[in-house]
Amino acid sequence: MKIIKTLLLIATLLLFTACGSKLPFKAQEPLENAALVYIYVPIHVSTGEGTNATNYMIRINNKQADERIEEGEYMALNLKPETMSISATKQEIQEHVLKMDLKAGQIYYLKIVDDMAGGAFEFHEVDSITALQEIEKTGLIGTNEESPENIITEFVSSDSEADSVIKANETATMTEAQIDAMIEQKLAEKSSTTAVVPVVGDVEPSSNSVPVIAPIGNTTKASVSQMDEILKAYEMKEKGILSDTEFKAIKANILNK
Repeated sequence: MKIIKTLLLIATLLLFTACGSKLPFKAQEPLENAALVYIYVPIHVSTGEGTNATNYMIRINNKQADERIEEGEYMALNLKPETMSISATKQEIQEHVLKMDLKAGQIYYLKIVDDMAGGAFEFHEVDSITALQEIEKTGLIGTNEESPENIITEFVSSDSEADSVIKANETATMTEAQIDAMIEQKLAEKSSTTAVVPVVGDVEPSSNSVPVIAPIGNTTKASVSQMDEILKAYEMKEKGILSDTEFKAIKANILNK
């Protein structure tokens, strides 16, 4: 039991250390007919207890934003150009409210500052010069970018998983010649293991009709990969059941699904 707990603790620590740093600040322009409001908490803000775990709830017209903002983070809000009530609340108790007359196309910077002495905080608008010097040191709220040295590259995926990914994408990106080459390779692999006998419907091949291909064996699944369907049609062509023209028509129809 102790070993299991130790392993779980190590896994948890790895997850936290692999998170990396926040996505860095990126300046943007207001959306059309909107005012852009930045809210940020500068780095090195103290809560008075020597911790940076304090977060702040942001409300717009008394409606709570999706995420709370912490030290070293910023958020960018495109708001309607009208009078707005924007508030920041700390620990569900202390709240500061700003009444702002927002103008379309304008950018506003609102800063949260903690008071080291009494645990109180301030929430006020600052000028763009001061704000840009501070906000560029913060990261986007709720995001993380992985540090290259922390990305684990030692994991190995199974061949079956890799093969399924290839099958899901191969026909969408390959040329017709590449598809035909892969068909021959797949048939060679099948002939070395188990022969597959296709089941054909009751439609007789003719120049005016395209045969209906039924699923192989006892398969009852409605969805079959495009490559499997093309392989069955190719086998029918090789056996003389389909003409080359009919095979190409069926292949084009499968690829266009």
